[in-house]
Amino acid sequence: MFPQEFIDGITVLVMFGLRIGVPLVLTLAFGYWLEKKLSLKSEEQAQTEAPRLVRSSDKIIQLHCWDVKRCDTAKRAQCAAYKHPELPCWLALQAEGEKVREECFTCALYKPKAKAA
Repeated sequence: MFPQEFIDGITVLVMFGLRIGVPLVLTLAFGYWLEKKLSLKSEEQAQTEAPRLVRSSDKIIQLHCWDVKRCDTAKRAQCAAYKHPELPCWLALQAEGEKVREECFTCALYKPKAKAA
């Protein structure tokens, strides 16, 4: 039917395809699964973090330190957190060269990153 050299050539090509293809497919499948697993874990962590965002109907309102403590406008003007609203209040203190206050550790907005295991 077919010459033996042709059958041997096809066999070598098929085996080479299996040798390269199977590990490649398995690696891609594992990477896809791992990406899905990690995205679910990060969503769960985002839900358990400190209440930085509050959903009011369909609007999202960001909570600030001065909102939680109900500071007046005169006190806000001197506050490092008010000068840097894009940063968490405790980090704004450090950006201004101040130390984190003791009251920050018990505040609902203070949530340091977990230590690496």
